[in-house]
Amino acid sequence: MLQIPAMRTFALLCALAAMTACDKDTTTAVPQDAAPATPAPEPEPEPEPEPEEPEEPVDPRANHTRACEEENDAEVCTALAVMWERGREGPQDEAKARGYYDKACEGGHDLGCYNLAVMLQGERGGAPELDKARTLFVKSCEAKLEGACLNAAIMFEGAQGGDADGVKAREYYGAACEAGEMPGCSNLGRMLILGEGGKKDAKEARAKYQQACDGGDMSGCYGLALAWEKGLGGKKSKKEGAALRKKACEGGMQAACK
Repeated sequence: MLQIPAMRTFALLCALAAMTACDKDTTTAVPQDAAPATPAPEPEPEPEPEPEEPEEPVDPRANHTRACEEENDAEVCTALAVMWERGREGPQDEAKARGYYDKACEGGHDLGCYNLAVMLQGERGGAPELDKARTLFVKSCEAKLEGACLNAAIMFEGAQGGDADGVKAREYYGAACEAGEMPGCSNLGRMLILGEGGKKDAKEARAKYQQACDGGDMSGCYGLALAWEKGLGGKKSKKEGAALRKKACEGGMQAACK
């Protein structure tokens, strides 16, 4: 059997031992002075938004007052007057309403003139001014505002705001009737059948009564009933007259109930 010399055996063992030591160093070596891992910094929180200041409430009256008084907006003056007259967006004050209607009218706003005339006709916001009211109703009638012609006619016929004037009353009742205001037709029919403010015209009067009655004005139905009963402006018929009286009575015309 071949024997390995002792010196060679010792050298071989040393070599094996060195290799084993090298393997251990390779797999486990960690630098002793390595710095520990630093965690990532946390993100800074976003700043909270500043609270918004609440908006000031809109004051329609203040805005309208500014536009009316500073900008002389006549239409806005009328709207402002309506607020004061009816107590919208604040307290009611007819004196202030009347003042703003006056300013609107001076600025050329027709509705402001009409509303001012209505207030001047009665004790609203101050003492009555019938002469000015009548003038403004005429102006509003020419602007074709509803109710203006009828009011002007009533004032001329009743001597309100000046002398009575049947001719003008008849004229403005006619204008009201043409505008579709049935009381104007009834009153025009009355003046025509009686010959007030001009010549009599029973036939035309009957036509106006018919128009008013068809339009729902019970005074027109009553006038038409009388025309049928008496044969004014057309045929005579007690039966037709009675039927129209009944209609007028049931519609609230007390004179027709007698």
